[in-house]
Amino acid sequence: MSQGKKPKPNRPPNLKLKAARKALPSPSGAPEMCMSRRELAEAANAYVWSRTRGEQHTNMTEHDIGRYERGEVHWPERWRRYGLRGALGVSSDNELGFYPNRKSAISTGGASSRLFEPAKSSSGISDSSAAKGFEFPARLEDAIQVTTNLWRADVEGRNDLRNAEFVASAFITPALRAIASGEEHPGSGGDWEVHEPDVETVRRITIAFRELDNRYGGGQIRERSLRFLDAEVAPLLKGRFNEQVGRSLVSAVAELTALTGWAAYDTGLHGLGQRYLVQALRMAVAAADRPLSAEVLAAMSHQCIYLGESAEALDLARAAGKIAREVDIPALVAEAAVLEAHGHAVANDERSCTASLTRAEAALDKADRSRDPAWIGYFDEAYLSAKFGHCFTALGRGDLAERFAYRSLEMDGTYVRGRQFNLALYATALVDQDNPRVDQAAAVGIEAALLAEGLRSARSIDYLARLADRLAPYCGVREVDDFNDCARPLLHSN
Repeated sequence: MSQGKKPKPNRPPNLKLKAARKALPSPSGAPEMCMSRRELAEAANAYVWSRTRGEQHTNMTEHDIGRYERGEVHWPERWRRYGLRGALGVSSDNELGFYPNRKSAISTGGASSRLFEPAKSSSGISDSSAAKGFEFPARLEDAIQVTTNLWRADVEGRNDLRNAEFVASAFITPALRAIASGEEHPGSGGDWEVHEPDVETVRRITIAFRELDNRYGGGQIRERSLRFLDAEVAPLLKGRFNEQVGRSLVSAVAELTALTGWAAYDTGLHGLGQRYLVQALRMAVAAADRPLSAEVLAAMSHQCIYLGESAEALDLARAAGKIAREVDIPALVAEAAVLEAHGHAVANDERSCTASLTRAEAALDKADRSRDPAWIGYFDEAYLSAKFGHCFTALGRGDLAERFAYRSLEMDGTYVRGRQFNLALYATALVDQDNPRVDQAAAVGIEAALLAEGLRSARSIDYLARLADRLAPYCGVREVDDFNDCARPLLHSN
């Protein structure tokens, strides 16, 4: 059934920051070129490092600058604001469009339908949003109520939920409870009986949604999977079932809830996706599905890495690894180790990153894939190579990133979104070197842009934007101009 596109959350772009960057010439000396996002990030990092005599490291990337300019982050960490003020030659945060709360958004020059935020608790989580997805109730009956309420509020299009901010620290308490969880007995005495075929229906539909997500992006399935959860799955959770059926049902619910959260993350609804992942973890714990608990923790770590939250990413990857080792699934151990490596890379810790990558490779070499849960089938040599490539890109080692990014293209062709990511990664690695191969990078970038045209994925556009920033100093090169002509409609539509 066709679903109309929902309007995107009203997040006003930070026009002041973008204008301040574009007012400065590119340090590369390229004629008529403004400073790129990457160049601004590097200049701000250098400013902080030099002014603090090496005591502070901000590790900003062009991805961070893009998020700030799009208005996704309106109050960066103080040292980052300090570096940006210094690099752009201004004296106040307001001149760069930064503000500590939504009420101050009026002064940024952008209109917003959500100018006022609810008061926040000491944990940094808004009181109203905490009631819509951050809880991790002790009783399964309460957990089911929280989860189904989340689905219902999402179906109703609640702006306070869809526009909710991502709070990395909100993952930590659920992670700790998942590690220390005891046995639960998910039986229920509802009015109608639930049988295994009902559960199998949920699992088969989840498989179909996952295939569509991999082929077309999270935007293709998010609304559909949400409506299936709300209309078809919620009544099952309120039905009557014994403990055996209950465990199977709650596990299936956890898997589909996690997929729906992943789709929200892929479409840029980070706060909403985070809440789905928290509730997916709660359901996995109730089902005593330890492997799935580890996989959800890994997804949480993945989201934190993408958003630059390295400390929480490392904690969550280690939690996933602990459970993965307990259940003795080497592919899960490898996944947790490579996420830990990526967290170290984002924190610019090359030594720890390399050690974690070695552990990930060794674990995957030992894996007997016939024993793996079906949902981790995506994690293969090509996927691991891509993660290696991302790690070395974050560390500024384009030479090594190129080698692994190229290997990552030897992948299953049904993972169209993943191939688009890997093409963009490979192109970025080609240009991010002492002797950049700009023409080849642009040609590969065109391939990535053509694939992105068929995707509904904010991440695919973000990876293209990062590549465009890398290629910005080379405008005028024919291949780069061709890439820009191909990518421009995609980048301007987001």
